[in-house]
Amino acid sequence: MLRQAPNVIMLGEIRDMETAGIAINASLTGHLVFSTLHTNDAPSAVTRLIDIGVKPFLVASSTRAIMAQRLVRKICRKCGGSYLPTEAELKALSIDPNVQGANFTRGKGCSDCNKLGYRGRFGIFEVFVTNDEARKLIYEKVPSSVLRQQAREMGMRTLREDGARKVVAGLTTADEVIRATVGDID
Repeated sequence: MLRQAPNVIMLGEIRDMETAGIAINASLTGHLVFSTLHTNDAPSAVTRLIDIGVKPFLVASSTRAIMAQRLVRKICRKCGGSYLPTEAELKALSIDPNVQGANFTRGKGCSDCNKLGYRGRFGIFEVFVTNDEARKLIYEKVPSSVLRQQAREMGMRTLREDGARKVVAGLTTADEVIRATVGDID
């Protein structure tokens, strides 16, 4: 594949050392590589690659950014209307109930959305950009919780925080983001 000199390589899911090796080798030879890996959050992808058998120094030198995503349901445009999330929902998402410009919306259910209040889906994301400090931590094989803390210090927004921003913007509901991010660490 590399003899064809592609600029970008897309691999299916990385499940084993063979696939991980292809991704790492392609990355180290200057190719932009995209692939999927099942983890709970972006920093955990580093731990997963090391668990598969990739040497930490290879993970550190070959990764530039790792993104985690979840799909959440989008509020139906036809029947969406204002609502106020419960105190528990606001607390779970760390949203100030008096936030300026908040557009809390919920679908009432109509024929267009099959009485669900939602129609379509979109993503919430967290992106872990690996800088020199993060590479050093990867090389030292620190736990993903330490990597997560470093990512947060570098400004990474968690899945739940990105979801909360989209709740405030009126794109989805608080309970939908909570459902999609259950078990996520903030």
